[in-house]
Parts: sequence; C-alpha cells; structure tokens
Amino acid sequence: MIMTPSLSALVRDHGAVMSGEGGLPLHFGDLRPEVAALESGTGVLDLEACGVILLRGPQAAQFLNGLTTNDAVKLAVGAIQPSLISANKGKILFEILLLRTKAEEFLLLTEPGELEAVAGHLNFYHVREELEFGQVPLVRLDLIGPGAGEALRFDSLSDRDMTGRFSGDPLVTVPVGLGELNRIIALTTPAAAAGVAQSILQNSPGSRLVGLEAFDEVRIRQGVPRMGADFDRDFLPAEAGLYTHLSFNKGCYVGQEVHARMQHRGHPNRKLVALSWPESEPAGEAGAELFHAGEVAGRMTSVTRLSHAGRWHAIALVRFALTHPPTPLSLRAGGEAAVAMRPLATDLGSRRP
Repeated sequence: MIMTPSLSALVRDHGAVMSGEGGLPLHFGDLRPEVAALESGTGVLDLEACGVILLRGPQAAQFLNGLTTNDAVKLAVGAIQPSLISANKGKILFEILLLRTKAEEFLLLTEPGELEAVAGHLNFYHVREELEFGQVPLVRLDLIGPGAGEALRFDSLSDRDMTGRFSGDPLVTVPVGLGELNRIIALTTPAAAAGVAQSILQNSPGSRLVGLEAFDEVRIRQGVPRMGADFDRDFLPAEAGLYTHLSFNKGCYVGQEVHARMQHRGHPNRKLVALSWPESEPAGEAGAELFHAGEVAGRMTSVTRLSHAGRWHAIALVRFALTHPPTPLSLRAGGEAAVAMRPLATDLGSRRP
C-alpha cells in the first residue's frame, strides 16, 4: 500500500527551511521565484501551524458577537471575515478569521501557535449559551496569486462548492483577499492535505510552494500588517489600522467601549501605515527610524528584501498627526522627504478626521 506523506513531510522534501517556533516554512532556498509565484501564478503556503475551532448551536452567532470585534450575526453562510478578540481595555489579544459554514455553525481560524490560547479564552466566557465548540483536525493551505482561483479547478476537485471532497476527504475552500491579491483558504484533513498540495503543484501552471518570507514580501507591498511583526498585544485596533476587522454598529462586545470612543471622540497617538520609496535610496530594515522636519516620526516594522517596480516597500508605525493627510517622510534626519505614505489595505474603511 502506498502511503501518502504528511504536508510537513512534503514541504521538507521540497527543501523548506522551517521556523524554529510554530512549524512554518520560512523559505525554499530562493526568494525571487517564490515571490513571482505569489504575484503572477499561485503560491501554496503551508499553514498547518494555524488552528481551527468549530462552534455550533442556536446561540453560536450571539456568543461570537459578544467576544469578537466584527459582526458574526450578519455574516452570510459561506462568507469569511477578519476579526479580533480584544481585552477589556480594547487591546488586541488575538487576530482571527471567522467562516460561517451553516446558519448555526462557524469555523474560527487562529494564527499559528494560538489554538490552545484562543480555545481557552472562548471556554472562559462560555457559561450557559446554547452552543458547543471544540478544536477540529483541519489543515490550512493558503493559495495566493492571480492563479489561485484556477488552481483548484482540475479533475480531482471538479463540481465543488465551498464544501467539497478530495479523495473522499472533506475540503472547504473560501476566497479572502490579501490586499488586491487573490487568496483562497483551503481546509482539509491531515491525511488529504499533502495530496491537495501535490495536485495543485502538478496540475496548475505557475504554482509552487512558498514560505513565510515570500508571503511577507507580498503582504508588505499590499499594505497588509501581520501580528507579531507589525503589531502585538500592546496595540489598539485603531493603532494597527485594522478597521476592516471592526464593526461599529453591532452592539456591545468585550473592548467595544474603547474602540467606539477612539472612533467617534478621538484618535490614537500612533498608527501603522504603508510606505514606499525609490530603490535609488538605501533599503530599510525593521526597527529603522523615520524622520520629518528633522525629528523622529516613527519606525519601520516590516520591510521588503526585494525592490518592486523600482521602489522599496515597508510598513511603519508613525505619529498619527503625520498620517492625515499622509506626509512624506525621510530615511535620515535632514534627508530628502522621499518616503511616500498611504493607508494600509486594512485601513481603507476608516473614518477620515
């Protein structure tokens, strides 16, 4: 009998260098072809380190609405939304994706390594609600790039909707953009995950396995912040520019008062923004300071390693006063204001004072 390798074995067989923590593939030896796949083909990112929690029951939507920052009640079946779980004082605890699979059923997708912590948080708040929840053994693959939609359209995956099958195993697929890039999240069993990835690589031209470093290149260019790189648990959503993760009209939830007050009565002192500057200028690095009128204006949090279309790209935390309207910055005190600023992709729905 032929044994199907695990997804982790498959990515290692393709030469992946793995992260020391979390079990994410960092790269496959050459960053440029991985980035090219993400921007012109299909990059297949192993996110087995992410976790999946199933919640179902008549009060599942109401329970989630009291804990998460986006509107779970109005989320349509088959749709997915970014959301946050915040502390009482509004600071971000967890970034999640919430997928509604049925009227009374949701899948909550966690960031790498946070499954147990998120499940424990849900359990702490669950008292008498009519629902059940628990961890489910589903493996996540992200397909990113212009070919992502076509990558699943081959014989073994034909005639499927959001919930289909691959070799007899369940396969859930749902589109969720990465800035302006196409992205499809695929969830399947550990036994089928490697087979799904292999079928995509074999049948979809321009597809290849990619690692976190290539993912970071394209999400920085797209102006998409990442928790652990650009923001952490010391941030309010407004500081992280995560307005796509918030609802301001769904009612009360943990941290809601702080978020509403920030939106309607004030603004943060600092904010994440997207930056770019000519490749004739020095390439930046995470932690490097930025300047305006000779004074420190902020610091870079994520920076691309490759220039794109003649420009370097970064995400940075800067003084709020410089973000409305976006103010050009300098790479050095007294230097030319060559660094252009724009809102993050997750910030485009925010109120402009």
